[in-house]
Amino acid sequence: MTNSDQRRSDILTRLKGGGLSGARAALLLGLSRRQVRRLAAAYALSGMASIPHGNRGKRPHNSLDPDLVARIGEMAGKEGPYHGFNVCHMQDMLAERDDIHLGRSTLHKLLHPKPVVPLGDRQKAVFHRIRRLREAAEGIMVQIDGSPHAWLEERADKFCLMGGIDDATGKVVHGHFWPTEDAKGYLYMFRDIAVVYGLPMSYYHDRHTILRSPKKATIEDELAGLTPMSHVQKVMHDLGVGSIGAHSPQAKGRIERLWKTFQDRLVKEMRLAGIDTIEMANAFLPGFIERYNAKFAIEAADPDTAWVALAKDCDLDYYFSMQDTRTVKADHTISIDGKTLQICPASRSRSLVGQTITVRVNPENKLSLYDGKKLLEYRVVAPSAPKARPAVPFRAVPTAMPVDTVKAARKRGFLYAAV
Repeated sequence: MTNSDQRRSDILTRLKGGGLSGARAALLLGLSRRQVRRLAAAYALSGMASIPHGNRGKRPHNSLDPDLVARIGEMAGKEGPYHGFNVCHMQDMLAERDDIHLGRSTLHKLLHPKPVVPLGDRQKAVFHRIRRLREAAEGIMVQIDGSPHAWLEERADKFCLMGGIDDATGKVVHGHFWPTEDAKGYLYMFRDIAVVYGLPMSYYHDRHTILRSPKKATIEDELAGLTPMSHVQKVMHDLGVGSIGAHSPQAKGRIERLWKTFQDRLVKEMRLAGIDTIEMANAFLPGFIERYNAKFAIEAADPDTAWVALAKDCDLDYYFSMQDTRTVKADHTISIDGKTLQICPASRSRSLVGQTITVRVNPENKLSLYDGKKLLEYRVVAPSAPKARPAVPFRAVPTAMPVDTVKAARKRGFLYAAV
């Protein structure tokens, strides 16, 4: 019996003996007079057995099974499959993989009985920024970036996740793993987004030199009206897609928060799936993105999208590729990367000798030649062998003629004689 039970028993005993009035007993117990009459009647009937609440010692009907609580603790432990998962992510995985349905707050109480970081220890924001509103319609702006990270933890080397997220809806419109963040990875992303959705009105990105050339225009460029562009920047310009460079990571916060979520959830789910190669990771990624969009994407304020569909006969290798120029030689060949390419006569409508043609390389390293927008056929030819020099006939070197030693001595005597 607790002290509270003993105090209540004393008050009810005095009430029964007439030492306290009903109003005074209600004031001391903090109850209504009606409740005090009910307690007094029960006390008179059952004595001390009526003091404790009838549910004391019983497990609440809405409490979790102790075995389930222990199982969840093991799953979230260091050796468990959900080690390191945050509460919301583990809630999703328990429902999807183990058919265990718990509320977020319930699971949080099980995993974090005490706050990990006291409220007083939280750092205050130093900079106060103005939140930029979302774009009104899907396809107006797509934020793009690459995230080098140990996506497979210690099971493989680091590689990069290239991705894009629509600003209006928060929908991930592209994601693929690439060995490193480079121009071909961005071109692969542009091409996939264009094929699946269409061309957006603009891409929002950081000021990486891959996406924006650091070179300054020379006097010749200014006179010609040219602006130095990187390969990727040139592709966006040719497609008519706007290129917006962010001045800080916070400016493109939507894609930065996406990486934070992916580095938490995606890494752990690929660990659960036993993925240990970049090829397996790329096969797993589309399903993960589909589930992510179903959970986190929202509807745009304007239901009409701003995507611009590609033409049906669009030459993808022409637009979504690295490009360079070469001058055609007199035999209609060009040289590139140590190889000689012979332009086939059937594919050209004019003589290209001395003309400049475009060499384009797509993300899969397929090389194409173009005269303007006309695709040229070519074949790789072996380099011509160097001309052999004619053999020089062997001639014996004549031996020195015998020297008259006496004449030689006289000549030396004449040269060195005293005058």
